[in-house]
Amino acid sequence: MVSKKKVLRVFEGFAGYGGASFGLRKVKEKHKKFNYNVVAYSEIDKYASELFNLNHKDIKGKLIKNFPDITLINPDELPDFDLFTGGFPCQPFSTAGMQKGVDDPYGRGTLFEHIIRICAKKKPRYILMENVKGLLSNKFYETRRQMIKMLRELGYVANPDDPNESPLAMAVLNSKDYGIPQNRERVWMFARLGGLPKGFSMIPAQQKNNLYMADFLDPEGYVPTELYLSTKQIEHLKFKHNIESFLVDKALCFDVYNKKIKRDGYSITITLPEHNSLRVIEAHEDKEVVRKMSVAEQFRLMGLEGLNIEGKKVDIDFGNQSYTQLSKRAGNGWDVNLVKILMEHIFNQLKDIDSDLFDF
Repeated sequence: MVSKKKVLRVFEGFAGYGGASFGLRKVKEKHKKFNYNVVAYSEIDKYASELFNLNHKDIKGKLIKNFPDITLINPDELPDFDLFTGGFPCQPFSTAGMQKGVDDPYGRGTLFEHIIRICAKKKPRYILMENVKGLLSNKFYETRRQMIKMLRELGYVANPDDPNESPLAMAVLNSKDYGIPQNRERVWMFARLGGLPKGFSMIPAQQKNNLYMADFLDPEGYVPTELYLSTKQIEHLKFKHNIESFLVDKALCFDVYNKKIKRDGYSITITLPEHNSLRVIEAHEDKEVVRKMSVAEQFRLMGLEGLNIEGKKVDIDFGNQSYTQLSKRAGNGWDVNLVKILMEHIFNQLKDIDSDLFDF
């Protein structure tokens, strides 16, 4: 029986490989009556949009139209949509970046204003955004205040005259608390046109599964040989970072930036390859083996399976893109596992007031 619910129309901004689209797909796999359609997306990087096109189609199986530069989008040319999603560029707020915020010399800190510009015209029912934890620091208090002010003026509150009602629900969530053994903290933000229901929460119940980074590594023989460090490189790494030995009982992560082996079994945050901050230490009784993380491992730690291996379902097609380009996508992407859990948590809280869209 076909659901009589409306189709949730989605515009995915700053799309990357389509973290929101992948998350929605996983929600749909669990809740068969839930229907959505990604009607358009925006991604300026040609490699990212190539990967997006390879993995996502609209409800009719056709390519989804890309509006590449969000600063040049004419909202009148966009199809109507109910949900805007976007992880607007985090470099202006990241400890790995320059922390210039709205004063970022490349203009990335002002891109939220283009979200507002588009949403002012299209008035989507929902806005879901993500950024780095640094956005919540005192340094960017004024940035957050302006974000809240703009959303309030657009009607994303129940009572515009109530200064205590925030249009923006926020929470810092860590991937390692939801089944993915990666220490990846991100701030998630959600707004609803007309305001959020009382008691609304952005924090799903944690989902522990006792899995560690070692459980997410490629099977033996799948890791490209060029990712392995030579004996000379390993010795240099030990000397440079004052590491006594890389002999371990179970595969662990070496945090290059902080010069330490992560004994807790979790991976540090997957980052852009130019940060060069992560190494995998394999477990061998008689030799030290250190290497870079493979593309498939990076994406597995982002909630997606890219290898056709026994017992696994392939989620993402990498195409023929290079290690560097795919690693950039992973470092900039959304943890799809967490996105699925968060979306399900949000939609469950909206099913009574927005029953035309959700039937969970």
